[in-house]
Amino acid sequence: MVVRKKLPLRQGGRGREPIPGDGDEIGSALSTGYDGDECEPIPGDDCEAIVDDPDVASNDGDENDESGDDDCWNEDNIPDPVTSDDEEEDARREACEDAASADEVLALGKMFSSASEFKQALLRYSLKTRYDIKLYISTQMKLGAVCSDTEYDCPWRVYCSYEKRKHKLQIKVYVNEHACIRSGYSKMLKPSSIAQLFTERLRVNPKLTAKEIGEEIKRTCNLIVTEDQCQKAKTKVTRERRASHEKHFSRIWDYEAELRKTNPGTITEIVTIPGQTPRSKQRFDRIYICFEAQRAAWKSTCRPIIGLDGAFLKWDVKGQLIAAVGRDGDNRIVPIAWAVVEIENDINWAWFVNHLKVDLQLGDGSNFTFISDKQKGLVKAVHLELPNAEHRMCARHILGNWKRDSHDPQLERLFWKIARSYTLGDFTEHMNALKSYNQLAHQTLQATNPHTWSRAYFKVGSCCNDNLNNLNESFNKTIREARRKPLLEMLEDIRRQCMVRTAKRSIIANRLKTRYTKRAHIAIETAIAKSQDCIRYMATGNVYEIDYHDCSYSVDMGLKTCGCGMWQLNGIPCNHAACVITSKKQKVDDYVSDYYTTIRWRKTYECSIRPVEGMKLWPMLNRLPVLPPPNRLGNRGRPSTYARRKSANESSSFSSKTKLSRARRVMTCSNCREEGHTKPRCSKPTVESEPKRPRGRPKNDQL
Repeated sequence: MVVRKKLPLRQGGRGREPIPGDGDEIGSALSTGYDGDECEPIPGDDCEAIVDDPDVASNDGDENDESGDDDCWNEDNIPDPVTSDDEEEDARREACEDAASADEVLALGKMFSSASEFKQALLRYSLKTRYDIKLYISTQMKLGAVCSDTEYDCPWRVYCSYEKRKHKLQIKVYVNEHACIRSGYSKMLKPSSIAQLFTERLRVNPKLTAKEIGEEIKRTCNLIVTEDQCQKAKTKVTRERRASHEKHFSRIWDYEAELRKTNPGTITEIVTIPGQTPRSKQRFDRIYICFEAQRAAWKSTCRPIIGLDGAFLKWDVKGQLIAAVGRDGDNRIVPIAWAVVEIENDINWAWFVNHLKVDLQLGDGSNFTFISDKQKGLVKAVHLELPNAEHRMCARHILGNWKRDSHDPQLERLFWKIARSYTLGDFTEHMNALKSYNQLAHQTLQATNPHTWSRAYFKVGSCCNDNLNNLNESFNKTIREARRKPLLEMLEDIRRQCMVRTAKRSIIANRLKTRYTKRAHIAIETAIAKSQDCIRYMATGNVYEIDYHDCSYSVDMGLKTCGCGMWQLNGIPCNHAACVITSKKQKVDDYVSDYYTTIRWRKTYECSIRPVEGMKLWPMLNRLPVLPPPNRLGNRGRPSTYARRKSANESSSFSSKTKLSRARRVMTCSNCREEGHTKPRCSKPTVESEPKRPRGRPKNDQL
């Protein structure tokens, strides 16, 4: 410990005071008032850009080194001190204050409103100059910092104390001279300081790693922080953000009022669990949101198909977000409505589907198609609320459950042939092939009700051949990061995404010059290209027979149907119909459904969700605040950050340009020499392999 000697009083005019310091002891080396230029900001440093009101922690052991006679006070609420009539003293103080430039981080006589503001100035100084300084005293009345160097006995020092006449803290000692060498470290950069520097960055990008935080500090300020410090800072920010979820639930009524004010026609419903007494606080149960812009766009321009699914929330208060998603003329998602519920069950799905039925005017479900997984509550709700609606099941979920006990790749290939069959003839042919290959698998697949997932049984009218719930899978992926945030932040992220998505697609749609959307245009050109392999036979009544790959199909131009089933199911002429249309010197475009026109696609994105004000501008309703839902904490342990494992028929996120994927490759067991599995899963006896031929030229008796 460095012992600081007591200095005599300064010589000078009336009213001079002793230089305050470490108790009554200060070092003789600090008696000078030299104000050098050693600490000017380094050219090119932009570390000031990341400073945002840090609260630097001080050394706990130094707090009791100096005890003032003044009473303690709150640094954010400084009391009015007793005023003085000493005009000379005021003039002297004002002269020192005027000498302190507002642009300087630290200067003799500079005023600070609170201790946190002074600590912020110290941190800014350390980041700009890269000198390693530390607080040696930090109380509510007095704060001081010295250089951390012990080898060169660096004289740099700053001392700040409360000035009663100014109601502020003022720097009264500032020795701006360094005799040390920059070490590249800063004791001011503690986890709490780093946390406040990167609070906004972590809010925007929660996936920012501790390593990236350290690299950012190194790049902008040329200072070194450990990865452990950055991880503690990130954990602190995450905990503070999660602790704010109670505030989010308490403002949920205000948020509902703001949505209805800024977006007229928006339909919302908040369901709460009442308290024990009439005046006790209620707890959150579920919330439903359906914006007028999204609802009107789907009803007037989109195909009559809706995807239903749920996704888990990833923050502390667990729950699920269930959503209804439509499809526009370019096969892009159009979110219609969403809700936050406790869990996917019969009650919550019936409540959500009933809202869709009323808001979208679905009636009994006639002429509407729904697609989802086989969640029991969802299937039951659609059957009860919309009994006449077509309800398709996601073929990928059917496949995953069906081949759970068998990993034979041939079964998967046969399944997709069955699921993608457009005609009953193709469906029966592929089912018989499956039966001859594996009779047990055929029986279990029949029990899954192929009428709900094979295209051969789909109803005509939706102009969509979907048997996969990619609508909701795509939507859930876009809100993956939003689901990690508290309730209102998550809902606002989803709203902003829909608003921005509509604005961007409106620009794309207005720039499009073709008659039909881009993907519809590609499908039309593909059908025309394949029509070259078709042979046409004319019949009376505007009916034709098309021979394609040794199979004949009947095309009725009046009814716009084809024996293959693709035209009436998709709404776009198939290659058989394209053969007839081009032979009649007509345009294939004239026979495409209006759902795919560019004009209709533009109308989908004419109106978007309107912007919403920030939380502090929301109306304050005189309603009892809502508490977070009870007993809904998530599982213990670190949450998983791994994405869903994709199947062989999906595009992989980890595809390599230099290595061939092992997907769809037929594996050969090294134990039994059979195909379809590998040795770890083999239960058959070992087949001895043929002995290897000895190296070298064989002898005559071995020939």
